[in-house]
Amino acid sequence: MKRAGRVAGAVLALVLGLPVRALAAPDAGVPDAGVTGAPRFAWPRLQVIAHVESSDIVEAGGIPVALRAVHVKENVRDLVQRFADAFRDGGLYVPPGKEQPQYANNAVMLTALDPKRRITYTVVMMPQADGTTMLYLGEANHALARPPESAAGDFAPLPPKAHGVLRVNTEGSRTLTFEVPLTGPQVDAFYDDALAKAGWKKGDEPGLYSRSGAELRLTHQPGKDGQRGVVIIHQQR
Repeated sequence: MKRAGRVAGAVLALVLGLPVRALAAPDAGVPDAGVTGAPRFAWPRLQVIAHVESSDIVEAGGIPVALRAVHVKENVRDLVQRFADAFRDGGLYVPPGKEQPQYANNAVMLTALDPKRRITYTVVMMPQADGTTMLYLGEANHALARPPESAAGDFAPLPPKAHGVLRVNTEGSRTLTFEVPLTGPQVDAFYDDALAKAGWKKGDEPGLYSRSGAELRLTHQPGKDGQRGVVIIHQQR
């Protein structure tokens, strides 16, 4: 359960704050007068084994996001087509595969846009060893976006040349994500030094740091053009 929470935080920070302009829907525009009368998209019914986390509204880069995680019986292959069909049948714009954001760790991601309401729907599908699937379902309402918070008060420093910074705040945790032109060892070395100076102690697990009443977890993975995607999650203990 704890691990699922950390994964959900990373998924939220990496993909659910996706700018609506990145989806480039050909008919996107200002909501029209009839949009309030049209039914909103509803997630397809699935064979749910367990609700891993309760539904919650959090803020990612100034954008309110509803995120929930469920464990379902269906396998990833069936779910990809199921969600693609549901998005299209629901009248959403589904970008071509090459325009879809990607996620590592063998997960499959699919995002669609309601261009009138300016809501993006994202599903991340993580296959399990027994053939079942962990699903992370997110709805980001860009129509209600407000200016994101500034860097003041960040719980961890950013390396030089860090860009694409996204700040996510939830009850009991905060998340920073960004890209930086560094290697994995360089990212680790930067934070080993910077966090030690800030009073954090390195834990037994890679990327884990702690101090009185708080835990910090650092993960990163290679990106395009020599960039590295970094996710830092701060949680109260």
